[in-house]
Amino acid sequence: MDRKNNQKKMGLEKLKRICFNPLFILILITLGMFSYLLSVQMRIGVPYWDVYNYLNNALIFAGMGAENSNTIIYLSPLLPFLTSILFRIGYISINAIFIVSGIIFILGVIALYFLFKERFSPIQSLSGSIIFISFPVVLSWAVSGCTDIPGISFSIMSILFLVMGLKRDSRYLYFILPALVMAFLVRYTSGLIILPMFLYILMNYEEIKRLENLKKIIIGIIIEFGVLIAILAYFFTRLKTAGSVISLFASIASSSFTGANDVAHNTNVFYYIQNLLNYISVGPFQGYYQQIMNPSQGLPSLISYFIVFIVLLGLIFYIYRIFSSETKVNQNRGKLIKIGFVASLFVILVASFVYQLFVLGEIALVAFLYAIYWIVIRKKSESVQDNLKMDLMFLSWFGAYLIFQSTLPLKVDRYFITMAPTVAYFIVLGLRESINLLKPRLKFVNVKSGLICLLLALFLLSCSTVTFIGHAPQKTFTIDIDHSCQWIKSYDPEYNDKVICSDYPNAVNWYLKKEIRAGFPRLYNNYDDKFEDYLKKIDADYYIDATRKNHPEIKGYRIIKTFGVVAIYQKI
Repeated sequence: MDRKNNQKKMGLEKLKRICFNPLFILILITLGMFSYLLSVQMRIGVPYWDVYNYLNNALIFAGMGAENSNTIIYLSPLLPFLTSILFRIGYISINAIFIVSGIIFILGVIALYFLFKERFSPIQSLSGSIIFISFPVVLSWAVSGCTDIPGISFSIMSILFLVMGLKRDSRYLYFILPALVMAFLVRYTSGLIILPMFLYILMNYEEIKRLENLKKIIIGIIIEFGVLIAILAYFFTRLKTAGSVISLFASIASSSFTGANDVAHNTNVFYYIQNLLNYISVGPFQGYYQQIMNPSQGLPSLISYFIVFIVLLGLIFYIYRIFSSETKVNQNRGKLIKIGFVASLFVILVASFVYQLFVLGEIALVAFLYAIYWIVIRKKSESVQDNLKMDLMFLSWFGAYLIFQSTLPLKVDRYFITMAPTVAYFIVLGLRESINLLKPRLKFVNVKSGLICLLLALFLLSCSTVTFIGHAPQKTFTIDIDHSCQWIKSYDPEYNDKVICSDYPNAVNWYLKKEIRAGFPRLYNNYDDKFEDYLKKIDADYYIDATRKNHPEIKGYRIIKTFGVVAIYQKI
């Protein structure tokens, strides 16, 4: 009897340990958010233009469609390829891309927890992961079918394998290249993650030299690199997209890419810095869908101001403690020269950022942070070094993408997702330092800093979720496009032989599974007579107007059906 009771107690204790395990709690929270967000996304439909491009490309990968004027085949291919697997097994639906991007999101959050755990306690790492989920741009785009969340998820994995490979088990290093290639293939700009990785490798150069089986690791990585390069070369050659991708990167690197005709054109280099508070938490609880998809259109919430104040307090104290201990050790002429060198690198960094010199800015960033490591951190104890190396790596991660996204003449709020993990990291670091600073002065506070971080993270997640619920619509206009296309199928069974034009051609292409001619009135400065000439020139039988609030008369055409904001014109 006692034996059975002991076994029962041991079982309950084991269950209790599992239930209170931070990773288990994080998985439950992430799965719960995934399920809710997926149900909302399935209801409201596709939120963004590019998602239809990925869906059309997925049809091509699945062998169910052909390239036409609506397909942009040089877009990042991994998400469409993974979606095409679901198409091949019979699930041909827009929901497929939501599911795929959501699964990658879950893996990214778990990877972020393990990455944070290399610097913080398990509870603090749980808090940081929840804070990451809570950001409006992360929450609203998590299962949207866009490549931003999958891109950052694979980038997190690349960093994780590097850190764990150098700190724990060198076998993790073999996984860096595959994760890095997947990050690049899911979103080309994810390749910029190599800059913080490079800095971390530089700072750990001595440790790398002492690795066991170093030659074996290098040979294995070289073989991996060769195989992956061959696969990439074959892939891009087969898709005939190498030229487009290379020219895209060349124009960005040379700052010759302008995007002047794009609706997202914005040359304000301080755009992301100015909207940082909005990216942490946006208000009010009720509002428009665009305010959570693009938080810059909303207002920062009170909790956002509170978090930034507490975090800045902690980070200032943290930085002061690091540098004050250094200044007491050695004050001589050589030290002044070093300070002058670091200051000059900082001036170059700021100047290159302000004047939008992308390549120079990235080089100056890495040089500036490595100089700080070499002068200030290198002589500290090993445990302190490990922590500060992580801090500098995350700072370089934030800086690399801030410089890149700010230099890019197209500014979209979801691009901030590339910096979101680093903001979550420094929020946890700042909160921890502030709590440790204030606890001795507040005698009634008798709880661990990790628990306070967790409570604040859960409160932030609750506010973000309520805000998301208050802003999420019953549907987006893309549902109206779907209904319009289904109506055309029944109205004109011979629609496949007709010329159909639309100002949202990639969406209509997806629903009708045929080539759609693009027609954008805004390119004709909304002069209807010029647009009429264009429709006559291409001999359009139908025109589907999805983006204009008002549907003006078009000579030679009549509106035969409307669905919400979408109007169907037919040639008379």
